[in-house]
Amino acid sequence: MKALVLLTLLSLPAAVEASTRTVTEVVDMANKVMRGDSSRARLKMTVVTKTWTRTMEVEAWHRGRTMAYILIHAPAKDKGTTTLRRGSEIWTWMPRVERLIKVPPTMMHSSWQGSDFNFEDIVKADSIVKDYDHKLLKKTAGPEREEWVIEALPKPDAPVVWGKVLFTVGVYPDGWVVPVKEEDYSERGELIRTITLSRVKDVGGRRVPTRLECAPTRTPGRRTEIDYSDIAFELDIPESFFSVSRLQK
Repeated sequence: MKALVLLTLLSLPAAVEASTRTVTEVVDMANKVMRGDSSRARLKMTVVTKTWTRTMEVEAWHRGRTMAYILIHAPAKDKGTTTLRRGSEIWTWMPRVERLIKVPPTMMHSSWQGSDFNFEDIVKADSIVKDYDHKLLKKTAGPEREEWVIEALPKPDAPVVWGKVLFTVGVYPDGWVVPVKEEDYSERGELIRTITLSRVKDVGGRRVPTRLECAPTRTPGRRTEIDYSDIAFELDIPESFFSVSRLQK
């Protein structure tokens, strides 16, 4: 998707008939359905393992494709930690040590806050759209929607970590498209993780999954869950909101 996905999710003025779109356009529609031209969301992220569970309360703002501001409200030891995407640059502010870090491109696929989502997922980058070629593998009819399974293979020299992505989207009769599942594979063809999106609700005039679960294949019993409690779209968020100086306030 990239997933969140916060976490990491162009507004659709009206539902568009997916059958009239290319496969890449359908992937783009699903990828940005949770973001809109601008958005704000409150969510709970829970990392679950066999021996411990950790929960964070997070607030996220997005503007267009290239601006994101992620703020952790809880737990207390992480309160005030922020992640900023502005254009091609990503920054993290850690108030406990009063340290501002510029995240290098090589860390885009590193874990965000110890979760199974990475920086690219959290800031909702469009890598799945721009860095991959897409092929429709199959369509399956269901009681409420069709499900399309789309294979995404990286373009030559694309700066990506996945050797293949299987992206499943739900296509509704009224034209709305939502992400359903993302399966990320290594260059050797090994399934590394699966992101499942569910609990689809009508929010602000659009159809939105409000629960995400990311499960790494190599660590059975581990997963990261994201539950959205509040989402608002098409907000008037000025560009100045997404500034490096704001991180330390």
